[in-house]
Amino acid sequence: MIKHRPVPLLLVLLAPFTPLALGATIPARDSRIVEVTVYPDRAEVVREAKHELPAGASTLEFLGLPLGVEPDSLTVTARGTAAALGAVEIRDRAEEPKETPEFLAAKGEVRRLEAEMARLQSEAGVAAKLGEFLEGLKATTAQRESERLGEGKADPASIQAVYTLVKTGLTDLAAEKRAREEKRREIEEALQVARARLAASQPPGSIVTRVAAIEVVAERAGPLTLRLAYVAPNATWRPAYRAALDAASGEIALASEAVVRQRTGEDWKDVTLRLSTAAPARGVNPPALAPWLLRPLEMIAIAARAKGQNIAYASGGVDAMSAPEAPMAKMDAAYEADENKDQESIRIDAEVVHSAYNVAFEVPGRSDVAADGSDHRVGLRQETLKGTVAYRTVPMLNPAAYLVAKTQAPPGYPLLAGPVRAFAGAAYLGSFPLAETGPGEDLTLPFGIDNRIKVERVPLPQSRSREGFVGKDRQIAYAFKTTVENLRDKPVEVLVEDRVPVSEDERIQVERGKGTTPGFVEVEARPGIMEWKLSLAPKEKRELILEYTVRHPKDLNVPGL
Repeated sequence: MIKHRPVPLLLVLLAPFTPLALGATIPARDSRIVEVTVYPDRAEVVREAKHELPAGASTLEFLGLPLGVEPDSLTVTARGTAAALGAVEIRDRAEEPKETPEFLAAKGEVRRLEAEMARLQSEAGVAAKLGEFLEGLKATTAQRESERLGEGKADPASIQAVYTLVKTGLTDLAAEKRAREEKRREIEEALQVARARLAASQPPGSIVTRVAAIEVVAERAGPLTLRLAYVAPNATWRPAYRAALDAASGEIALASEAVVRQRTGEDWKDVTLRLSTAAPARGVNPPALAPWLLRPLEMIAIAARAKGQNIAYASGGVDAMSAPEAPMAKMDAAYEADENKDQESIRIDAEVVHSAYNVAFEVPGRSDVAADGSDHRVGLRQETLKGTVAYRTVPMLNPAAYLVAKTQAPPGYPLLAGPVRAFAGAAYLGSFPLAETGPGEDLTLPFGIDNRIKVERVPLPQSRSREGFVGKDRQIAYAFKTTVENLRDKPVEVLVEDRVPVSEDERIQVERGKGTTPGFVEVEARPGIMEWKLSLAPKEKRELILEYTVRHPKDLNVPGL
C-alpha cells in the first residue's frame, strides 16, 4: 500500500547479491518515522534517514527498531548519489536505558545528602582530634603546674587561663557533637527517602532493540536518503460511524471515523497516516478442505481404543475430528466498551486510495499516535445521503414503532463493519452494529422509537380465540388485533410485522383464519412471517386482525402451544 514517487536516482540492486567489501559503519541516529500504514492487525512503518556517504562501501544502521519487527518484511529504497544497495541484515542489540529526569533528580539528591553525611563525618574527626588536644593540654598543664607548686613557683592566673580554655573548648565540642548527631539523624532519614525514590525511578535493565544494517556502495561521496519499511505487530484500527438524521428532509449526515490503537514500541509523531482494509494475517493462500470421512460408530470406537484415546462423538455419529471446522467470530470487547463516548473528529475527508483488491484511507495532514494503546480517533469522510424515512414495528415483541431511514451507501468506498452512533439532530439515541456494506448498496439505518406512532396488540376475546376437540384431534384457535395510530401532523408509512407458526410435521396443521386482514406479504426468507405496509394520514388509526388455527392429534405433545 505504500507508494514511493519515482526519483532521478541510479539505484542498482544486486541480484544475486555479492557481499560488499567492509566499510565504515554509519548509525542513522537522525532517522525518523515519516509514514505509517495501519492494517486491521498490524502496521507498516517507514523510517527515513539522510546521510553524507563516503565513496566506496559503507554499512548504514537504523537503530531502535521494535522487537516485533517481521524480518521478512524489510524493504529499502533510496534516492540521492549513485549507489548500490546490498544485503539488509536485522539483529538484536542490548542498549542501556536512558536516565529519566526523575531518576537524575533522585540520584542528585542522594549524592548531595551523602556529601552532607561525609562532611559531618569529617567534622566529627576534626572535633575528636581537637578534643584529644585539649585533654592532652589539660594533663600536661596539670603536671607542670604541680611541679611549679612544689617549687613554690605556682602561677594562679596561668592555671585559670588554661582551665578556662580547656573548659570552653570541651563545652563547645560537646555542643557541636550534639548538633552533628541531630543533623546526622535528619540526613539519614532524608537519605533513606531519597534512596527509595532513586530505586523507584531506576530505569529497567538493558533494553533489547533491533538494528537494521544496510550495505551500500557509493560511486562517489554525496548525500543519500534511505527509506526503510518494515511491518510491526500490535497495531490496529477499526471503523466507527456517526449518523445524524434530519427527519423532515430524510437526509442523513454520515461521518466515517477510525479508531487507531498501537503498542508497537515506538511513538508515531508527525507522520503521514494511512488506514488499509487489507488484512495480512488472513494469509494469501486460499484454504484447503480436508476430507470429511463418514465411518460407522463401531469403526471409530475400535480405532480410538487402539490408540488409547477417548473420542467424543457429535450427534448423528459423525467423527468430530474429521467434520468441517465451524468458523469462529472474534470481538474486541475493549473497543465496544466506549462506543457511547461522543468524541470530536480530528480530520475529515480522507483521500480514498483504491488498489486492485483493497481500499486505503489517507488521513489528511499529519498525525501523532502514541504507543500506549489508547484510542486515537480520526475523521475520515463526511457524506450527506438522501433517503426516505419509514417506521417498522413488531408488536408481538414490542408494541412500539421504530424509525428507520433507507438510503444508499456512498459510491466511492465500502462501509466496513463497525459501530454506528445514532443521533436525531444533536440528541444521542444509542448505537447499533453496521454490517459491511459495499459502495452504492442499499443501506437501512435505525433511529430508535418514535412515540408519535402509537402501537397496541391485544388478544381477541374467547369468542374468537378458543381451544376444543374435533374427533381425534385437538384444535386451538388464536386471534389478535393490532392497532396503529399516526399522531404526527404528516403522513407516514409503517411496516407491521407478525407471524403464524410453521409446521415441520405433517400431523401438525396450521391454517390461517379468514378474518385475517388482507394486504400482507409473506417474507420468503423467513417462513411464517407476515408484513403489512400501511400508509397512514395524520391522526389516522388502522386495525389489523391476525387469525390462525393449529390442529394436531390429541396424543401428540407439541411444545409451545
